[in-house]
Amino acid sequence: MGKKTGTAFLAAIAAILLTGGCQGGSQSGDGSAKIYYTTIESGDYYEGWAGQLKEQVEANGGSFEAGYAENSVETQVAQIKNALKQGSNAFLCGLVSPDIATEAKVAAGNVPVVFINNAPPDSQLEKNRYIYVASDEFMAGQYQAEYILEKFASKDEINVVVLKGPKGASGTNGRTDGLKQTLKASGKKINYVFEDNADWNEETARELTSMFLKTGRQADCVAANNDDMAIGAVTAFEEAGIDTSSVLFLGVDASANGCGAISAGRMDFTVYQPMSAQIEAAAKAAGNLAAGRGIEDIEGATEDGKYILLPFEKVDAGNVANYQ
Repeated sequence: MGKKTGTAFLAAIAAILLTGGCQGGSQSGDGSAKIYYTTIESGDYYEGWAGQLKEQVEANGGSFEAGYAENSVETQVAQIKNALKQGSNAFLCGLVSPDIATEAKVAAGNVPVVFINNAPPDSQLEKNRYIYVASDEFMAGQYQAEYILEKFASKDEINVVVLKGPKGASGTNGRTDGLKQTLKASGKKINYVFEDNADWNEETARELTSMFLKTGRQADCVAANNDDMAIGAVTAFEEAGIDTSSVLFLGVDASANGCGAISAGRMDFTVYQPMSAQIEAAAKAAGNLAAGRGIEDIEGATEDGKYILLPFEKVDAGNVANYQ
């Protein structure tokens, strides 16, 4: 699979059903796994996940179904219960909210759950039964901060705009924490001149940034939790007639639009999230758990058997062609 991800950087809530045995390497392709995937919402991003998961499942003899919760906890729980009745023996779950992990697990009965898209609390995970597949969100924010510090090495004081995803989302929290903690550790004076939740949305980010620019405050950089929001910020600067040559614009995901913006000189930096690798690992994990095996044979599996973590990669004008 190619080094490209769709971004909503990502916004919202859906549920997708998957039934299939996804096995690779030492995993068997006997088609015995019936995997149900329920996630945050419909739309290109999560349907893209479903499409790739479907390919993985069916290539190994499994079956597949998909459905969407559309931000409804009740719908998500009902989908899991219904899939359990239909014989699903492993779940892939993008939680509508991290707070409902217990409800999702209860609905799944004794069937194992592989969480993706939105992280449950660590306390909700259990070795080889309830696991989470993702990249380390903290690292994405850390990489943004490192780029900012490199480009402004001669400055003792940096004015930063932060555009965040939805409140409470694991990506929002991890990426923002990674950014702020790394900037703080630099010893420089960091002024957060504007910060708000743009919910992964380009237009919302444009509107919020336009409001900020009307205050007349200066920004050295805009660090967004995803590419769409970074692009929205760039557009706001351009519409306001402000020279962006001395302002850094940073996103996350290395989406097609994000990489295109870097190539065009509108954005400076993004972080590649290995979606295809995450999808492959999640499918393999679900296949393993459905067959009563663990996840230790899957690349990125942690020693505690609760996570599969795949590394982010830095993307700027020097290497963006590799991600397009």
